[in-house]
Amino acid sequence: MASAHPKIIETSLVFPPAGSVPETSIPLTFFDVIWLSFAPVERLFFYPFHHSTSHFTSYCLPALKSSLSLTLQSFFPLAGNIRLTPETTDKYEIYYKGGDSVALTVAESDRYDEVFSDHPRQVSKLKTLLPRLSKSESGGLQPVLAIQVTVFPSHGLVIGTTLHHSACDGKGSVNFMCKWATICHMNYSKVSQAPTPFRIEVDRSIIPDPDGSLYTAILNNLSGTENHNLDGIQSDPEMLLASFKLKAEHIQLLKEVLLHEAAKRNVTLRCSTAVVTYAFVWAGYVKAKSTLSETEDVYCMFATDHRQSYQPPIPENYLGNCIGPCIVQAKVKDLIGPAGFFVACQAIGKAFDEVKRVGIQNAEDWGKIVLEIGSHKPFGTSGSFRFKVYDVDFGWGKPAKVDIVSVAYSGAMAVAESREQDGMEIGLCFTQREIEVFTNYIGEGALGYMSTLVN
Repeated sequence: MASAHPKIIETSLVFPPAGSVPETSIPLTFFDVIWLSFAPVERLFFYPFHHSTSHFTSYCLPALKSSLSLTLQSFFPLAGNIRLTPETTDKYEIYYKGGDSVALTVAESDRYDEVFSDHPRQVSKLKTLLPRLSKSESGGLQPVLAIQVTVFPSHGLVIGTTLHHSACDGKGSVNFMCKWATICHMNYSKVSQAPTPFRIEVDRSIIPDPDGSLYTAILNNLSGTENHNLDGIQSDPEMLLASFKLKAEHIQLLKEVLLHEAAKRNVTLRCSTAVVTYAFVWAGYVKAKSTLSETEDVYCMFATDHRQSYQPPIPENYLGNCIGPCIVQAKVKDLIGPAGFFVACQAIGKAFDEVKRVGIQNAEDWGKIVLEIGSHKPFGTSGSFRFKVYDVDFGWGKPAKVDIVSVAYSGAMAVAESREQDGMEIGLCFTQREIEVFTNYIGEGALGYMSTLVN
């Protein structure tokens, strides 16, 4: 009988090139510290791979390791550790010193059919493809990143990453994966130097907080929270991760229906791709969750990018967090009603407009907001259709699939661009019954709902 857990082939540590990075302390900003008690972000990149494990370890693994080392020269904070700054009680930092590294695990599995597919898969089985972030027993050091490569001989391989969110946001994480893959792809068997120089901005002083008041306010509001056990968070064994695709023409039709309804109601409506998609999925998600009472309020907590809130804007190559919460509230009875999609779109659009207007002016309250709304188990998003995760090609082709497994305990939907066509892919964690309800909503219920609006 096949083992439920992959067989570990080797575990190694990958360092930036010797002497390439000096000892460095990078203080966390108020954008970073809000994520200290959150679970890590777990991504899986699935690739076709029609070779044996020995072929991988002989020809592919050396290139992966050497290219990872070169990439860590620029992304060295990911090889460091999060810790309390010495002689302080509330100042956290990413500390890197020579000899710090990223743990890389290589494993082998024969359970290909259970994880490589578009059908719903058990979260517990996907978790076996991910490494753990094990905090040191002494010194209070929390590693930032761990990587696991699992080979399915003659079928495929999976690269799993577990990343502490306080180190960087999704844009920085995917940027790291793209740079690593690019270097590896340039020379499949042996990488001696980066093909082109690239600079990553790690200077946290470009995030203004002159007196540290925003950092202090957010940390104080979060001080009573328990830090998640990053060394193996458990999810409901009955939960399944299901993927759904929304084609570009489907999204465009949704926009047209919403604009038609807005004209009928004589109201203005924000109809961006993000707002329309998130609203459509949120309404369906609430319909699928039978445990919700019609009389209760439900919430969304989206992460919004604040790079453009500053002048000059925070550079795109910044490795850190630059996102804040955007809160949306609605009644269950309104979202499951005949105009639920419109209600969701109107609520999300107004919330996004408010964030754009306010920027970071209310940042001192973010910790309080996250704690209060978090107790309601809000819906949200992880990832973005702008990140281009399907461009992460190490030399054996683009991913066949990319999953964010950590949505299993964050209550969010995973978002990515569509691999094969214009549009969007979303990932949601459901029970089997909930999947059936949501699938019906997308395939049939949504069409009936749109017909109701048009008429």
